[in-house]
Amino acid sequence: MLSTLLAVLTIDRLGRRIGLWWGAVGQGISLILAGAFARLLKDHPEKASQYGGAAALFVFMYTFIFGATWLTIPWVYPTETFPLEVRAKGNAFGVFGWSIGNGWLTLLNPVMFNRIGENTLHIFGAINFLSIPLVWAFYPETANRTLEEMDYLFMSKSPFVWDEEENFRRMKEEAERARLEGKAVQPGTPTSEVVNVDEEKN
Repeated sequence: MLSTLLAVLTIDRLGRRIGLWWGAVGQGISLILAGAFARLLKDHPEKASQYGGAAALFVFMYTFIFGATWLTIPWVYPTETFPLEVRAKGNAFGVFGWSIGNGWLTLLNPVMFNRIGENTLHIFGAINFLSIPLVWAFYPETANRTLEEMDYLFMSKSPFVWDEEENFRRMKEEAERARLEGKAVQPGTPTSEVVNVDEEKN
């Protein structure tokens, strides 16, 4: 619970992408080390207090990092990225997918721990690292941008962040230029089609 309060202080200052990146790194390291110490505990039961305590420490560390990053940011991100006309349905589908994933994982975890033991933690740790390039390539930054500006960001025909950011910059420049010229512009409207406000009144 306390770690989610940390997200309140950092989610806008650091941004969504940085939170997801470093969250994945911290979670991945914590899970892999928890698995490693769990293995050492199994091989050296006479050192249960040392290795068991270390394994528990990294499990708690994973939980703390998760609460500050991957638990909180994915709830905020869909509310910013879906267009207004489908935002409610988009968020509903997001919660639906989250619930399916949680339920599936709850059922799968006991089977994995029973079959492969502490290697389960290593697999989930590796998955965290695999998520980093996905966030880098496909998750544009939404922090400190208005909901109206999200239209500029996602009007790119490319799914890659660098193309979306370029489209965002270009559309912002067009909108600002049109504003200075006294024209009304809607997101996505080509510069040649914007309407002069004074002409529209006449």
